[in-house]
Amino acid sequence: MRKALARVWWVGLTGLGLLLGACQATVPVAPAVPVVGSTPGGPFVAEAQALFDGCVPVPSSATSRTYRCGGLSVWLDELTGVTEAQAVQEGHARVRARLGLRLTEVTGELPLAGQSHPSLRFSKCADLKGAEPCRAGGYLTAVTPSVGRVRQLGCVARDNARADLGRCLELFAYLSTKGNPEGDVLSPSSLITPPFLPWRVLGVPEGCQLAASTTRAGRIRCDASTFSWSIFRPVQPGTSQVERWHDQSVEELRDALPGASPVELVDCYLEGQATRCARFTAPSPDGGGDVVVWTGGVDWQEQGLFAACSFAARAFPFPASCNGVFAPR
Repeated sequence: MRKALARVWWVGLTGLGLLLGACQATVPVAPAVPVVGSTPGGPFVAEAQALFDGCVPVPSSATSRTYRCGGLSVWLDELTGVTEAQAVQEGHARVRARLGLRLTEVTGELPLAGQSHPSLRFSKCADLKGAEPCRAGGYLTAVTPSVGRVRQLGCVARDNARADLGRCLELFAYLSTKGNPEGDVLSPSSLITPPFLPWRVLGVPEGCQLAASTTRAGRIRCDASTFSWSIFRPVQPGTSQVERWHDQSVEELRDALPGASPVELVDCYLEGQATRCARFTAPSPDGGGDVVVWTGGVDWQEQGLFAACSFAARAFPFPASCNGVFAPR
């Protein structure tokens, strides 16, 4: 049961691969294309910028988005063919895969978008009497924005902190009625193909899936590996903007992978630029050995790039899905 739940979370949020893919692919070069909708504070529409201030997007899928907002992670997933109760049940499996089976859970309802909706309040605490700090807590719910479509909402707050739990509900209020704060339509039909960085086109190797693709972010998922990226601009001189985006993205990736190792900083090249990458390993859900995750962030022509590449720890070099973005040095 635990392995099955771990697989749900692994595919649903992180999508990190289990085995090594092919060697690096030759990537075509294309004229620069503009990045649409990115701002220094995040890629959010004007009405969402204040509420989502400090939140960093972690590419998820064509129908879902995940945001890391300091000590909490919030996601929305646009589903079809399910009821609100079924959507909450699916989210429940996702939470258990992330936090484990030993949770304190209370079912109820949340008032959102003018109606009450099924919800689940959960917490991960070693001592239910409160003698020891909790690891995490949060909420799950689902709303029906239109006939035939259900929007699953979830939020996990580190340490079960009251302030973060309150922010979860504030974000739910927006997401339940407005949907994606980036303004993109969450649907497979909205994927931009081919995927690209502002300075070059990216390739999707045979047998791989373009799981997410906008003008700002994307994810290429294979059986053997996963590559994701985010672009934002402009990078403000003298700030730690790239570092903030990188650090929060790494936190989200690690929190989504139970048993992840501490982060190690290593010398690397990212898009040909010498920098330092963060690297960590995590057990694969099927017991097939560890996967290794490489992440990095750099300034590129007044734009910021965050990228992450995952593959089997026992295999090297980087797989074709990672498009030659990373290289050791």
